[in-house]
Amino acid sequence: MKLKLIACKVFKAELDFLIPESPHQLETEYLELGEHARPKVLREKLQQCIDDSVQYDAVLLGYGLCGTATAGITARSVPLILPRSHDCGGILLGSRKRFEDIFRAMPSTPFSSIGFVESGDYYFSDGELVLGDSYSRLVEEYGEDNARYVWDAMHPKLDGKPVPVYFIHTLPSPNAVKQCRDRAAAEDREFRELEGDLRLLRMLICGEWPSDEFLTVPPGKTIRQAGDWNLIVTT
Repeated sequence: MKLKLIACKVFKAELDFLIPESPHQLETEYLELGEHARPKVLREKLQQCIDDSVQYDAVLLGYGLCGTATAGITARSVPLILPRSHDCGGILLGSRKRFEDIFRAMPSTPFSSIGFVESGDYYFSDGELVLGDSYSRLVEEYGEDNARYVWDAMHPKLDGKPVPVYFIHTLPSPNAVKQCRDRAAAEDREFRELEGDLRLLRMLICGEWPSDEFLTVPPGKTIRQAGDWNLIVTT
């Protein structure tokens, strides 16, 4: 098959490692990680990339629901395929069920990976992407009082302390681990490590799309948020 892969740059290291395993002709386009902070803008960019992707057997999305950024995206002349995952955490862990087991009690628990560190000035996801100067940016946009409210909502606490940061291991990345650990320490957060799993990314690019783990969007249909942890996305 001739496939177009449109993926978040957070997966670039993993996908570059896996792509030689794909039996299909694959053309890849990466979008910047920071677009997640603006779901509407990301949705528009993804739709434009999809609209420009013609003469393929399918378009693969290296995205989950991603803060509803993929909800509202429409397949055009070819099917769309995407993992049933809330965000990159479930994809990096290789299973939405594993993500649920670890994070369901507090879905905004921050996590990181090699892609967060290597794709810009990011350290980990806190529901929204967290930049080193993010608080000052919130103050500029919302004012001091509202910025504090938004910041506190983005930084949930457990027993009065910031919740731990999880680093999801997929490929050897000692420098990325160190940078994330140092950042967590600077924010007085406990640093924990999880083994990742490349199975979903491997299945995506190899054309293995079982309906319980991937959504296939036929031409003319639109991605919708399912509101169900067993589906996450639907049409």
